[in-house]
Amino acid sequence: MIRLSVMYPNSSASTFDWDYYLGPHPALAKKFLAQRGLLRIEIDRGVGAFPPGAPVLFHTLGHLFFHRMQDLESAMAATASEFIEDQPKYLSGESIIQISGVVET
Repeated sequence: MIRLSVMYPNSSASTFDWDYYLGPHPALAKKFLAQRGLLRIEIDRGVGAFPPGAPVLFHTLGHLFFHRMQDLESAMAATASEFIEDQPKYLSGESIIQISGVVET
């Protein structure tokens, strides 16, 4: 299984719109990716860091799961521009993307 993670760093210069990110944004992802191999979406909401009381490092991490790398690559080639255009609607700042192979133990 392949996971594309989009991480949204928290900084004094960034803002994040949770209402948009939890509403229209995942609906957009499902609309564009459901027929292109998307298995599921997971969203992590930053609630703390270490040491306790430290500010969160990321507003959120969004995870898109696909069976195979080919599915992810094909889906992103067809839809990346829509997601790039959507990002300023919920984030002022940059995002970080990582693709991982999911290892189950």
